[in-house]
Amino acid sequence: MNTVLFELLLLKQIELMKKKMVELSNSTGISSYETLKCSQKLDNLLNLHMRHFSKKIN
Repeated sequence: MNTVLFELLLLKQIELMKKKMVELSNSTGISSYETLKCSQKLDNLLNLHMRHFSKKIN
């Protein structure tokens, strides 16, 4: 898979996970188990994106 396609798919997953987390926080509360697990999944996706696509500035 080329990197552009990989990044686009990853960004789409991030967008969907953000929406899911907002919906969960609205329905179950911001500190519910479900919301926190979703937040952790979002963090993992964001970290993956940063590792692969952030420009390093030295």
